[in-house]
Amino acid sequence: MQKIHEGVQALTALRASTNVTSLTGPYFSFEKYRKGLFLLTISGQTDGESLVFAVYEATDRDGTDAAQLGASVTLSQGSKVTSAQVVCSSVQVGDTVKIKPYTFVSGVLTAGTELTFTAAAAESLANRQFDQSGTDAACATSLAACINNATYGVPGITASVDTVTVTLAVTEDGEGAMDVTESAVGRLVVTDLEQSAWFEVEADELTSGFTHAGARVSDVDATTEFGCVLLRALPRYAPVGQPVTAYDDSE
Repeated sequence: MQKIHEGVQALTALRASTNVTSLTGPYFSFEKYRKGLFLLTISGQTDGESLVFAVYEATDRDGTDAAQLGASVTLSQGSKVTSAQVVCSSVQVGDTVKIKPYTFVSGVLTAGTELTFTAAAAESLANRQFDQSGTDAACATSLAACINNATYGVPGITASVDTVTVTLAVTEDGEGAMDVTESAVGRLVVTDLEQSAWFEVEADELTSGFTHAGARVSDVDATTEFGCVLLRALPRYAPVGQPVTAYDDSE
């Protein structure tokens, strides 16, 4: 049986970065591969922040005559994230956190019902009200309890608590995502921990004379961390080499 690494080459398309507001990665040749998948992952966006992700074709590794492939993708804070955190800081009665879960239906990421959790003077799981009357840590514990409740919580999402921070994650990795929206950005501080986007390249669909493709991000906020990998697949020649420091497998 063929191993994945024998038919797919994994490469760094955009180096892991922060405090970088825009970055264009190297242009990779597709003369020996039929397809490629650019996968961008970002972390650290807070309220109102976003970035733009795009893939470009070129005639050589230097990016000569670079032209955009397809449309730009804007990754906005709180939209279809797979992990996020909420920090409780002097939460007031009436402050809210809204969570909309997504699951796969026939292979399509599909939105579920958005649920609103409201700060109140006492906890009421049935009313999705969390207790803000005590310490920030107690508030975070109550919010997590509401989100995790088997009847009134968010299906497919699990909350964990570390002092004043509630971390939200998809219960089964790879099986969904969520939108997270807060009403009081200074008291319920939401930060994305993981958000992704991908762009697939077909070598045969590149413009005539264009042989290379590369990734670019722009309009990045200084605190946002990002990185992008390229998986080049369907090699025209074998074997595939991996430019890595080390490798192993489960055998």
